[in-house]
Amino acid sequence: IAEHMDTVQQLAVAATAEAFRDSGYDKKPFDRERTAVIFGNSMGGPKKEHPDLRVYTSRYLAGLRSSAAFARLPSATRESILAETAAAANTGILAITEDTMPGELSNVIAGRVANTFNLNGPNFTVDAACASSLGAVSQAVGGLRARQFDVAVTGGIDQMMAAPAYVKFCKIGALSGDGSRPFDAGANGFVMGEGAGVLLLKRLADALADGDAIYALIRSIGASSDGRGKGITAPNPKG
Repeated sequence: IAEHMDTVQQLAVAATAEAFRDSGYDKKPFDRERTAVIFGNSMGGPKKEHPDLRVYTSRYLAGLRSSAAFARLPSATRESILAETAAAANTGILAITEDTMPGELSNVIAGRVANTFNLNGPNFTVDAACASSLGAVSQAVGGLRARQFDVAVTGGIDQMMAAPAYVKFCKIGALSGDGSRPFDAGANGFVMGEGAGVLLLKRLADALADGDAIYALIRSIGASSDGRGKGITAPNPKG
């Protein structure tokens, strides 16, 4: 794994490797041309924000230049301050490379897994906010039933608990201040978390024919939306 690969991609690769080992498909042959990668992810990757600081350096310098107090300084002093500020702003900040920039694009999580394990079926991510992993599984089941592919690497990968995310969710009233009580009348927001869970899905007849270990059978999948409610972050019970 590349040294500077976004950590959410590392989670995806590591969890997928565990799923292959657990199923025996790290050694057992399968049709990679017919294997899809479909992950749920809502927040991208944490290294997206880190290189952003490098990009915004010019904004900080423009703020200095527009300051009346700064303008009163001797020209040589101003240039020194600008140069030192630019250097300090970029100290310890990741360079923008093909390994850090993909934090901008959540689909690179699935693409990284397809690349690492040489899987040639469709790869994409599903964003359904807190239901992203379930949305991914739904898409995987639909594709298997439609015979668009024969194996699906699917699940949820999220690792984005940076300070800006906490501040923004707090500002819109989405976070709970005192705990997590899902599906409870006393629920007053959610608690952020991170992690990875990967499933290998196949049609039942294929799994039986291939002698696979079967942990569970998905009999049906349903989805609904709340429609119009009190607000975009407030659940509507009828949903």
